[in-house]
Amino acid sequence: MQNDMKSIIQAAVAEAVEQAMGRQMELLEKVAQFLGIESGSARVASAPKRTPASVPAPKRPSTVPVRKYVRPEVAPKPTRAGPSPQKSRVRARARAAGRTATAATPSPSAEASASFKEGQEVSYKQGRGTFPAKVKAVNEEAKTVTVERVGDGKEVVRPFEKVTPA
Repeated sequence: MQNDMKSIIQAAVAEAVEQAMGRQMELLEKVAQFLGIESGSARVASAPKRTPASVPAPKRPSTVPVRKYVRPEVAPKPTRAGPSPQKSRVRARARAAGRTATAATPSPSAEASASFKEGQEVSYKQGRGTFPAKVKAVNEEAKTVTVERVGDGKEVVRPFEKVTPA
């Protein structure tokens, strides 16, 4: 009885669709003929096959555990302890050579300290910028120069290395 009811409903729906679609159905049938598809079999093939409602789908017993999808673990990428030994030796030598070279030569700051005099025009580095200034005082013991910024008159104490004659 239920199967008969389903087939009646399906036939009624198909008829209503054909009436509503009218011209489009004719065009679809022509396209199907052009492609070599039989229009009658296409309708049957496109209809989804259903299982009768009287036979319920088999259920899993409650004792069977449900497995959820688990992502496979990705192998960790190998980490390197550092650069290859060859590179590290070369870098270490270059660093050591740089250190000894700066230590061996007298630093320009010692010479620069004697050249700073009060009222002298200089420029000093602070952060990312370089600012023009005038020397206010020189502290030989602390190796610092007190300068007055030209722009706003602020007094700043900077080490000899950061101050250059203008």
